Amino acid sequence: MRTKLTSLFKRSTFLIAIIVIVSSFKHSSGHFAGNYSYYVSPAGDVNGDGYADILMSVFTSEFGVSKDGKVYLSYGTGSGVTQTPVWTGICTQDAANYGEAVANAGDVNADGFADIIVGASRFSNGEENEGAAFVYYGSPDGLKKEASWTAEGNQANAFFGSSVSSAGDVNRDGYADVVIGAHFYDNGETNEGRIFVYLGSPNGLAKEPIWTAESNQVGANFGKSVACAGDVNKDGYSDILVGAPNFDNGQVNEGRAFLYLGTNMGMTQSAAWTGESNQADANFGLSVASAGDVNGDGFSDIVVGASRYDEGMSNVGKIYVYMGASNGISLYPDWTYTGNIMDGNLGISVATAGDINGDGFSEIIIGSFGSGSQNPKGSAYVFSGSVRGMTNQVAQIAIQNNPQALVGQSVSTAGDINGDGYADVIAGVIWDKSSQGPGKVMLIQGSSKGLKLGADKDAVPN
Repeated sequence: MRTKLTSLFKRSTFLIAIIVIVSSFKHSSGHFAGNYSYYVSPAGDVNGDGYADILMSVFTSEFGVSKDGKVYLSYGTGSGVTQTPVWTGICTQDAANYGEAVANAGDVNADGFADIIVGASRFSNGEENEGAAFVYYGSPDGLKKEASWTAEGNQANAFFGSSVSSAGDVNRDGYADVVIGAHFYDNGETNEGRIFVYLGSPNGLAKEPIWTAESNQVGANFGKSVACAGDVNKDGYSDILVGAPNFDNGQVNEGRAFLYLGTNMGMTQSAAWTGESNQADANFGLSVASAGDVNGDGFSDIVVGASRYDEGMSNVGKIYVYMGASNGISLYPDWTYTGNIMDGNLGISVATAGDINGDGFSEIIIGSFGSGSQNPKGSAYVFSGSVRGMTNQVAQIAIQNNPQALVGQSVSTAGDINGDGYADVIAGVIWDKSSQGPGKVMLIQGSSKGLKLGADKDAVPN
């Protein structure tokens, strides 16, 4: 099935979202430096109070080089989320791209508290731009101040940590594992990319990866995106997804996504499934994620974005949903959706939205973020699951009263931040540099009727 945005807008619910302020990050001059980015992620429940917590990272850059980066954590509560961050993570090294990727790491030491992982792809420690990843363990008092575990790329310009994620429990030992991408890693082919899986244990994450994989193709950028796929074949082991947006197979830079299955020994050596866009320069796999279980059949499904897909206009973007089954992921997408905004880059970010209305079917959230134009567009879209899979029921999330405030670059489920039994969603807010605005997270809560309407606020934190 393929659906165009134009027809769906007639049936869409346009949401004015609640904006929850979680940071105020400014360059030392008091103004934002050049370009800046905001990424969001669920944190899990890092302090064990029964409420899901959320992460946001901010890093600024001048002339393409990162200058500052911080990661913020806000707690979920019965009434929502804390307005002021309760924890801030920083990197002592300038220009490290700290916070370029943030994610819930799961519970890597099975102590009952969720942990988080942060990537810093330009971190240098012996090798320039080798990259690093930092894991902070949860506790009754929240996240530890200092990283409890670190790993590095150990190769110049590998950009290790450009993508990070929980891997779920790939070997079913009761401990969460993590997966980290280094999309410029070389091992026979320049910039082929490599991913690394580290196993959890009673003492936390292992120092060395249990498993690695590569694209074996020059410039494929394998590992630009990584994600836990959930359990797509319901064998009890978590599986992982990897994107290589510049992979060639008949079309230049069409992109490819790879699925690897978990086993009692770790991961399968070769991909159990691959998918492609079959269009040059579509960048299929720039974003990958579990879709949750969109049709309620007990198998995890996946979603893949191809943000530079062309149809009628350039770079409108396209998303693909593939269903899980006992024999793995379907060979062909069960549902696709194509954008209709030139350079709108629909699918620049994709994620499960969780079950926002409690009907037993997962929803997905998709980001659309224009770039390279004088009037960029930023929006996020939530699509509903059903017994038949994804539906054409869509809600658009956008800022109504500030045209310079854009969402869509980073979107995610928030988990259930207020403990009401309904999943909530989050999106990072980017402001045009002329606004000199602080970093924000947009939070929209779920309910039995779907996403709640809220007040559009542009408050600046104290």
